[in-house]
Amino acid sequence: MWVISLQLSDNCFRCVVIHEKHTNVLQYKETYCYDRFENLANMCNQITGDATLFSMFRSDAEPAQCPFKGGAPFTFTYNRGSGECVNPVSRVDSCTDDSRLLLSYQACPDVYGTESAVEELVCLAAWKDGSTRYLVGKLHHSMAHTDEDRYRCFVFERISSTGVDTHTRYNVAQSGDATCNGLLSATEGSRTMRLTKVDNHGQRCQYPSWVTEHHQWHTLDHALTFHFSKKNATLRITGRAEGEMRVVCHSIESSLPERQEMVVAHVTTGCQSGYACIVFYRRDGHVIELQQSATRTRVPEEACQPQNFNPLALPYITLITNAPHLRDCPYLGRYNVTNALGRHSNGPRSSGMSTRDGFQPCSEQPQYQFQILAVGCSARDTMEFHSTCNSEADSKYSCHGSWEDNGTSYLIASPVSRKSVGARRFCFIYTDTSIGSAMGLDEDRRPSLQVASVTESCHRNVGPTAAAWTFNLTPYGQCSELASGSASLWLPSVLVLAAISALLNTR
Repeated sequence: MWVISLQLSDNCFRCVVIHEKHTNVLQYKETYCYDRFENLANMCNQITGDATLFSMFRSDAEPAQCPFKGGAPFTFTYNRGSGECVNPVSRVDSCTDDSRLLLSYQACPDVYGTESAVEELVCLAAWKDGSTRYLVGKLHHSMAHTDEDRYRCFVFERISSTGVDTHTRYNVAQSGDATCNGLLSATEGSRTMRLTKVDNHGQRCQYPSWVTEHHQWHTLDHALTFHFSKKNATLRITGRAEGEMRVVCHSIESSLPERQEMVVAHVTTGCQSGYACIVFYRRDGHVIELQQSATRTRVPEEACQPQNFNPLALPYITLITNAPHLRDCPYLGRYNVTNALGRHSNGPRSSGMSTRDGFQPCSEQPQYQFQILAVGCSARDTMEFHSTCNSEADSKYSCHGSWEDNGTSYLIASPVSRKSVGARRFCFIYTDTSIGSAMGLDEDRRPSLQVASVTESCHRNVGPTAAAWTFNLTPYGQCSELASGSASLWLPSVLVLAAISALLNTR
């Protein structure tokens, strides 16, 4: 508190008592103007209890966290003096930033003066004065053109739960101007509201432990980061063009222990929010995938309905930890590299020269051309591309985890060095297209592996237009055998191999 005297330009004196309620809020009372100054204490005693209280709000204030426990969403009813608007109910939604709330007012046909409107509230300060709690905020809406229109003061109180009703409830009163004058209680104001927390399920819902044991995950190209809170109920996704996304677990819909879990989550981007259906898939200890519904619903019960969540049409997002563990590579053996085509320069290059009977002479081949792939030969967790023409073109990849889904096998691998094509991560996709395999035959076959590369995740149904580069692999022996022109041993199935690469993030 500060007590000061002011000499005004008209040669009179006032006592001003100033209280700092918050870093962003000052309140003061003052005396009438006196012609002469004799004693500051006597002058200040002239301030009466009912003297006008003036408020000053910092114009460049940093926002503060909104004080409502548990956070939005809330439903609410409101009264502007002509009766309470109860049906349809209005709604308060949270924003990604904890200092912002979105108030959506509904118009009640039977209550005069009510109208549909949307206001964004930026919380600037909250404090307690005796038993009364105050909030100062800045409102943004179509009718607010000046600071006098935007700044408002609120008094709020939490209503104690009774009986079996455990919903969090608040009474809130709002000032009619840019002051805190006239706010005597949370039920008296220019506008009063009664807030009810939509649900408390999120306090009990948690994401799978095999997801949250690593608090941070990345997409293959590290473009997106998924950070799970220590309480395992909130996920924040950063790196999105639309801004940060907050995903709060609402309820568990179904679960296959340690393998798959479907949840309903409350998703917020900016100040837009709704419920989404998310399925987490455990692929390996350091590799997971998820699918998320593209539409957001107003009620949680609709999020995972077939019309809003179709797993056959939704893309997969592949996530890895910061330091994924090494795993044995699948499909051990040696392969010829053929028919490489690509839109980017950072892939194995070949022009279909190598054949089952041998390679085209090096003098007729590009200098940095990969001709041989050895999987698990030097180490079971390593794949190596070799060039018979130039040993400096060798390229190594570490395997981090593989899985099978709907008849297709997937492998996550990363280059050992920057010389290894320059990508950060790869997803190799193996599909068995053997005619003999489909017919249940065991005759000798000469399989070929086709490799395609696209970005970010292990996409399904990769088309040629999505591929950054493609090439074929023809198995011709086991690791223990020397590479030779006569490929006498063949793997017992025909596989189609697609590699989905996440291009190097140059940031």
